[in-house]
Amino acid sequence: MYPNSTTYLVLHQELRYCFYTGPPDNGGNDTVREYTFNLPPNLPGTPHAVAAWTFVNSVGAREFYALCGDIAVIGPAGTLTGKAVTIVNYGSDTVLIPEFLGNYDTGISYYTTNTTNVTVVGEGFGGYSG
Repeated sequence: MYPNSTTYLVLHQELRYCFYTGPPDNGGNDTVREYTFNLPPNLPGTPHAVAAWTFVNSVGAREFYALCGDIAVIGPAGTLTGKAVTIVNYGSDTVLIPEFLGNYDTGISYYTTNTTNVTVVGEGFGGYSG
């Protein structure tokens, strides 16, 4: 989340088998401990932003989790428009995704059909010279 924003912009999305190499019932192993992805080259710079990893657990009561950290983004001033984060299972005004019961496609459509966009604005940071 950038300063003066009201929601998060999705920069990367992992759906299904978060810590697994594939479907657990088809030999997938619980061994994935890191993800690598590229940030958009036009991500605007800012000295103050909040990075978040959000997820809904697949076992037990469906709960929405968010792990956050303060970050700085080195880059020029600018804007970036993209998908807003999908929030589910967080109170009565959000969509409720039921128990997965082994079907990891349960609720995926709420993530793939969310077409709400958000624009973030960064003032530039870090002596970026382009």
